[in-house]
Amino acid sequence: MKYNNLILKDRSNCVLSDIVVLQRGYDLTKKQMNGGAYPVAGSNGIIGYHDAYTTKGIGVTIGRSGNIGNAFLYKKNFWAHNTTLFVKDFKSNHPLFIYYLLKSINFKQFNSGSAVPSLNRNHINNIPIIYHDVPTQKKIASILSALDDKIELNNKINKNLEEMAQAIFKSWFVDFEPWGGEMPDDWEFGTLGDICNCKLGGTPSRNKKEFWGGEISWINSGKVNEFRIIEDSEKITELGLQKSSTKLLPKKTIVIAITGATLGQISLLEIQSCANQSVVGIIPNKNIPYEYIFPYLKTNINQLTSHQTGGAQQHINKQNIENFNILVPEKEILHKYQKTVSSIYNKITINCFENKNLTNLRDTLLPKLMSGELDVSNLDI
Repeated sequence: MKYNNLILKDRSNCVLSDIVVLQRGYDLTKKQMNGGAYPVAGSNGIIGYHDAYTTKGIGVTIGRSGNIGNAFLYKKNFWAHNTTLFVKDFKSNHPLFIYYLLKSINFKQFNSGSAVPSLNRNHINNIPIIYHDVPTQKKIASILSALDDKIELNNKINKNLEEMAQAIFKSWFVDFEPWGGEMPDDWEFGTLGDICNCKLGGTPSRNKKEFWGGEISWINSGKVNEFRIIEDSEKITELGLQKSSTKLLPKKTIVIAITGATLGQISLLEIQSCANQSVVGIIPNKNIPYEYIFPYLKTNINQLTSHQTGGAQQHINKQNIENFNILVPEKEILHKYQKTVSSIYNKITINCFENKNLTNLRDTLLPKLMSGELDVSNLDI
């Protein structure tokens, strides 16, 4: 049956396989990836690059093994990895609409794996789908993609702003360009512990239900991977805060992961939050702006993490961070520097929260548009 010609009353009488043909991707080991021009699409996004492609853009994948069900859009040719299912045939439907359609489906409920989560395409082919004709598909895709385009633009702006701030820091405090390339004689070195309050996080007992689900934000070390931390991982209660070793960290605290896969990752808290025991919060004193400490640590992170210890689980500890040597310019210079870069950091923060709002709006509209609850037929797009 050709569903792009269905009348409205029949539009719910179809399943996923009527709309698209999904196919498992192709094997390619890390060793075989040779860094070519084409992205290799894995279950959770790009995992490498290769000199050949399997699928022409525009293409859409969903995670098949490991991270299952996440949909990704590729505008140019790519290699669909065997950990994905890719759309082999859009059946004359609008590719961008199909991407959002797949994003709207909770594929995790169809997990057929045991040790490793996995999707069997035969299990998902019969998922009921509400069909929209192609003109409607284009309108829906236009609404959602406009939000995603703005999010992507903000991310690019933030990347440029961060690079600009880092370049100013390097000019002043690495190359000493305002002082003819020489560090002023009256500048000193101190330790991070001398000029900052370093706090190790903690986790309230999971066996105490009364410690969880409150109003206080709490993050795990995985959040430190994020460009800026604008949302928590979970919520804890006041009792959970009082009865555990976790600490409440103010906004603009620099956070660093001290163990595990995120060891050495640095981010900036844009919310007040607690953290777990794999995170150290670094709170500069009133005379040292966070705009100085943050890029200083990013510039010198390899030196800091060189003190890591442990066997299979490498880590650094709070004392390593407190004892880390740091250049301390005179107060007037730091004040001038902060005035120079503060607007850059503020704009980054504004863009991050705008993206949060745009993401929430997109995620709210997505199911309503796909279900037909929001009628777009009269929109001139």
